[in-house]
Amino acid sequence: MENSSLNKSSELKVISIVATKSGTGKTTLIEALIPILKEKNYNIGVLKHDAHKFEIDKEGKDSYRFVKAGADKMVISSKEKIAMIEKLKEEKDLEEILELFVGMDLVIIEGYKNNGYPKIEVHRKEVDSKLLCENESSDRTKFLAVATDEKLNLDIEQLDINDVNKIAEFIEDKVIFKVREGEINNGKNIRM
Repeated sequence: MENSSLNKSSELKVISIVATKSGTGKTTLIEALIPILKEKNYNIGVLKHDAHKFEIDKEGKDSYRFVKAGADKMVISSKEKIAMIEKLKEEKDLEEILELFVGMDLVIIEGYKNNGYPKIEVHRKEVDSKLLCENESSDRTKFLAVATDEKLNLDIEQLDINDVNKIAEFIEDKVIFKVREGEINNGKNIRM
């Protein structure tokens, strides 16, 4: 029997924005891409991986108190937003998390450097580090481009990190509009 939830998440259009070190501008780039892609009427989901323990609740709020009291899952809902806090015994698999994004035209992942999805690596000359796309242990075929502020000696496409419109167009061409043989485009326009 086929796993239908795996099929749903594998149908998603996903791009990973990665870097060797923090401080390169991954978040800034994603933050700039979102309104450009939204203006083109795409439903955009963002998944940020946090390697550290994070808190989204504020001490004293009801939701914080419920989780602190021991609730394994807590959902807070309003007419504009919904949020869920779930205590985990171990980190969820990326595919399980992506199931939450079914229905999105594009999911942008920040982090999860070693995932199997297409990637744009962010590089800044002031953050001196070896590129992930040059790392022997990386799957180099997953790197579509490097968004950078300097010319690098690489055999993959380089995008000007300061030209976010071009980066958005690149993502459209390489991820959103990429149609595999026989794939139905679900009514979306396909750039030719």
